Amino acid sequence: MSNVVVSVVIPTLDRPGPLRRALASALAQSADGVEIDILVVDNSRDGSARATVAPLMDQAAGRLRYLSVPEPGVANARNAGVAAATGRYVAFLDDDEEAEPGWLGAHVATITSTGADAVFGPVSARAEQGGTIGGFGPFFSRALDRPDRADISDLAAYLGTNNSMFDKARCFSGAEPFAVALNSVGGEDSLLLKRLVLSGRRFGWSAGAKVVEWVPERRLNWAYVRKRKFLSGQIRSFVLDMLDPPRRAELAVWMGVGAVQFAGGVAAAAALSVLDRERAEKARAGAYGGLGKLLWMKRFRPKLYGSGLVS
Repeated sequence: MSNVVVSVVIPTLDRPGPLRRALASALAQSADGVEIDILVVDNSRDGSARATVAPLMDQAAGRLRYLSVPEPGVANARNAGVAAATGRYVAFLDDDEEAEPGWLGAHVATITSTGADAVFGPVSARAEQGGTIGGFGPFFSRALDRPDRADISDLAAYLGTNNSMFDKARCFSGAEPFAVALNSVGGEDSLLLKRLVLSGRRFGWSAGAKVVEWVPERRLNWAYVRKRKFLSGQIRSFVLDMLDPPRRAELAVWMGVGAVQFAGGVAAAAALSVLDRERAEKARAGAYGGLGKLLWMKRFRPKLYGSGLVS
């Protein structure tokens, strides 16, 4: 039998150091019966990632390709990667992530053994340049209390394309599976996942497919975490408004949850502000997440992606 081909799509924007590390981890992957096709999608205007990719072409032995997509936008980059992918399966690895040994093999084993349409793996956070992640770790990680190869379709709202693998034919239809309207904000993956679940697609948990997200120092502060939590809360809500037809009842539930989270977070932060500053900051971040679920309308959305913006 011929090998299964997996296209690993790595979108990138002006991060040569992290990209080099992500690429090295992808090139180091090997699994019986699996061929790997690595595609770097450069979303910079000047094609800056080419200088990082070119020296690795020879050692990649035909497994590495470069694609320039100068029109800024995270959805643009993902759509171009999917369109250029040659594999039956499309895996996503962010340029600030490092795949652990056995990552790709674990994803393939999960998706083939369960018949899932897409699978997702754990993400653990570490600080760049020898820093300490401390209490910020959970805000950049993904850990689910589910057994390996469990169905996690019900958790679609908490997933994203970082560290994921999709059956291309089953999950990606049309020229733009990721909504370009969300290019600068993000949430394009959450919208796709919600649409897939509503169409009957199933997601699996691939506990052995582990990656590390390396977090730069500039993100390890509570101001950034609050901004991230606010947008995450918004995504929970506005995805439901963007469906066809919109799911108004479900949106009302999320807004109700947001109101409770906001009120509870503000109260907890006030109570803890003197006794435990870190716990107070975590409570405040939770309040911002709740506020995002309430203020999900376009005029309130911050921009985390695009020209000069790094999520």
